[in-house]
Amino acid sequence: MSPYFYVVPVFFVLIALEFLVARRRGVRLYGLQDTVTSINAGMVSQFVNVLGGAVSVVMYAWLVERFGLFVWDESNLAVWVVGLVSYDFCYYWVHRAGHEVNVLWAAHVIHHSSEDFNLATALRQSATGFYFRWVFYVPLAVLGFSTKMFVVLGLIDLLYQYWVHTQLIGRLGVLERFLVTPSNHRVHHGQNDYCIDRNYGGIFSVWDKLFGTYADERPEEKVVYGVRKPLRSWDPVWGNLHHYFVIGRLVRAAPTLREKLGHIFGPPRGALHLSSIGERPFRAEEFTPFTTPAPRFMNVIGIFSTLLGAALLMTLYVITPELSYWQRLAYSALMLAFFSAVGALWMHPRILGAARR
Repeated sequence: MSPYFYVVPVFFVLIALEFLVARRRGVRLYGLQDTVTSINAGMVSQFVNVLGGAVSVVMYAWLVERFGLFVWDESNLAVWVVGLVSYDFCYYWVHRAGHEVNVLWAAHVIHHSSEDFNLATALRQSATGFYFRWVFYVPLAVLGFSTKMFVVLGLIDLLYQYWVHTQLIGRLGVLERFLVTPSNHRVHHGQNDYCIDRNYGGIFSVWDKLFGTYADERPEEKVVYGVRKPLRSWDPVWGNLHHYFVIGRLVRAAPTLREKLGHIFGPPRGALHLSSIGERPFRAEEFTPFTTPAPRFMNVIGIFSTLLGAALLMTLYVITPELSYWQRLAYSALMLAFFSAVGALWMHPRILGAARR
């Protein structure tokens, strides 16, 4: 059974706890529409990765069997420590490429599309990143770290990153020097000028300091979360796909092959998410958050859709071994259509309102 069967309920409990603590402190961290979209996006990624997630594991297993140079003693704790540091080093380059190569940004942008920053934001994961991530872990396979270690270390690295998506924890003193913390990860999610393309580490911030991509949080400048070219949608499926369409339009309009390739493999700048860099400084006070009308009946539907989706995801974790590939595909496709429909209704609640009358 997937380890996420046990992890998902913990995520929900921690989100509820953060919400209650923030409310007690009088801090607004959660907007219902944004939160539901983040959680639903996380479930969309899980429904897709039931199928696509195996790509990375299969490719890694083939590589380590064919090209692995060493055999490691997995009963030795030091081996796991070395493996985790090595995995996080590779993750740094996965993450950095996801920001600096346009077609890879198309997969990663969903994670940055939230204009809130909380534990729910951490769940807003890519559903399409599986097609390229495995490439960056080839060095681990060549070093001979087993497929089991690759999977376990990947889970550890991912779970660590969950807790750093919070505004309730300030700077952590000496830990800021070598670990990813809530403070330096808030910078990573900001659209302020000093935040762009900074702090890519998963567990260790030393990689950013080593390669010149580190930035400290500035207490005198409020971090504004999100991207310069906002998603402006509550549809988590569209959130995963929209930037591929942007690239497609740019490629079709480009007059030369070089320009077409530049739009695919070049940095996502220009008419894309960093359009104002170099034109004038970013001003937090001029930022207008995305919002749409949220009638009470639509809020109820949004919450219900998330709870229902979570129940069906947990069910899928249990029954996956009994399903054929095509049954899993149909199950996941139906859930993606469901979440997309909820997002569309939230964008146009009057449609449902008219039906109710």
